[in-house]
Amino acid sequence: MAPTGHVAAGFLAGLLVLAGMQDARAADPQWPDFSRPAPPVRHFAPRPPVPVIEGEFGARYWFSVGKTAKDLYNIAGTALVSRLTYDGLHGHTFEGFGRADHTSGLYLKGYLGGGIVPRGELNDEDFPPTITPYSSTLSDQRRGQMLYGSIDAGFNLIRHPSFRLGAFAGYHYFEEQVNAYGCVQVATNGSVCAGGVADTIRVITQDNIFHSLRIGADADIKLSDRLLLRLDGAYLPVVSLDGADSHWLRIGTATGDFRGAIPEDGKGHGFQLEAALSYAVSHDVKVAVGGRYWRMETGGLTHFEGNVVNTNSAAQPVDWTTEVYGVFVQGTFRFGPYRTGRGS
Repeated sequence: MAPTGHVAAGFLAGLLVLAGMQDARAADPQWPDFSRPAPPVRHFAPRPPVPVIEGEFGARYWFSVGKTAKDLYNIAGTALVSRLTYDGLHGHTFEGFGRADHTSGLYLKGYLGGGIVPRGELNDEDFPPTITPYSSTLSDQRRGQMLYGSIDAGFNLIRHPSFRLGAFAGYHYFEEQVNAYGCVQVATNGSVCAGGVADTIRVITQDNIFHSLRIGADADIKLSDRLLLRLDGAYLPVVSLDGADSHWLRIGTATGDFRGAIPEDGKGHGFQLEAALSYAVSHDVKVAVGGRYWRMETGGLTHFEGNVVNTNSAAQPVDWTTEVYGVFVQGTFRFGPYRTGRGS
């Protein structure tokens, strides 16, 4: 055997002898302070949390102020023909809402509401050369309605005891009806609303339905043990309008009359912002005050074709802008946590 082999063999033999001596000392009563090495500690991976779901549901009252307006152009889209502006639309709506969060980070939230729009005003303008001279009329808006809802699915990107940030995508529905009563000419055109129309007579109804895709983010900021600030913002990359314009005094059977409501459509975009400051009355009950702002813009067509008696009419370009904003108060009840599966 080479010298290096002898040294290695001797070293290993020495280790075995020392190990045997330690075992002997551990078993020998004359070495009372000597004990065997402690057995190796077994490390166990902590059990993952049991999957649970928890959340909240509640009711909300929203006082809103709105404006919805359209610009109607000639067939070529090169000149403004008419502009209708419904402004000062005061709305009173009630809604139910809810949110559910899963331990995986996924969440689902939404609301559904509706109510009345009892106040507002319509300014109906017509421009030369289509109508000469320029015409501007005013009408009261009464007996309007709103119906709306939203559903979002998201994921919490950051979860901290004092801060949460999530991203979501969803769908929004908004339906608005406004009704104009009476007509008073406030410009110099003597042929439009000549002598005025009594404010008991409905002259125009506009029905608009907006379907929107929502992509956004929401956050919770814990300000204290009882105060929580919640923020929600969404971009509406796709907004689709399905509308109908009923000029009641022009619906008839004579040449040039409208056969009924004139259909309108459009595609566009928009955004929605919301913030609420809540106070925890108890562990399960919160009250809050907040505000929101919605805006939607579309460009499309007013479909006169086939809808004017004995007239070869064509569709005309139309742009719509709708905005609604206001303040709300709400009450919220917390539910859960409830198990959704077994921990492993």
